[in-house]
Order: sequence, then C-alpha cells, then structure tokens
Amino acid sequence: MTFDEFWLAYLGQHRKAGTRLCHYIGTSVGLVGGIGLAVWGAYFAAVVVGVSGYALALAGHFLIEGNKPYATKPLWGFYADLLMLKKSLTGELQAELLRLEPVNAPVVQADVRP
Repeated sequence: MTFDEFWLAYLGQHRKAGTRLCHYIGTSVGLVGGIGLAVWGAYFAAVVVGVSGYALALAGHFLIEGNKPYATKPLWGFYADLLMLKKSLTGELQAELLRLEPVNAPVVQADVRP
C-alpha cells in the first residue's frame, strides 16, 4: 500500500466536517498541550492531555461519523491527521475529498481558515 492509497482510505473515514473538527482540536490540544506540559516538567499532565486529545478524535468517529478509526498504520495515521489539518488550513482539502469514491454521505466543505 502506498501512502496515497492510505491517504484516500483515511479521508474516506473522515468525510464529515464534524469528525475532522474533532481531529483538528484533539490533535492540536494533544500536541501543543502535551509537549508544552512535558517541557514544563508536568509529565503526568502531558500524558493526560495527549490521551484526552486522542479521545476527542476517537469520539468524532463514533459520535459523528458513525465508523471506526482507520488505524492500520499508526504513524501514517498521525501524519495523515497533520496533513488533513494542513490541507484544511490552506484550502486544499476539498480537492482531496473530491478524489474519494461517492458514497451515501455527502462530502462537506471543511475549511477552517479564519
């Protein structure tokens, strides 16, 4: 499997804007908060914040998307999460979502630029 194949499968599990938003918030809080707390020496709090961010991303799958997380390759998944956020911020995500096979759920625009 190439990363592009993985990326399309990953995006297919994140079709709804609410699921992607849960990922954006969870990843941002988990990374920034977790790293910041670890640098400050609050290691336990860093782990709690990191796990909480991950939990928020998971919640999006179960509560909004109605699917299971696509976790066949965890490191690629983490990179894909960051790539999804980057493409959303730069306005490139809609073109990527249009590459997906049509399904019952419509692709929803998710541009988080201010």
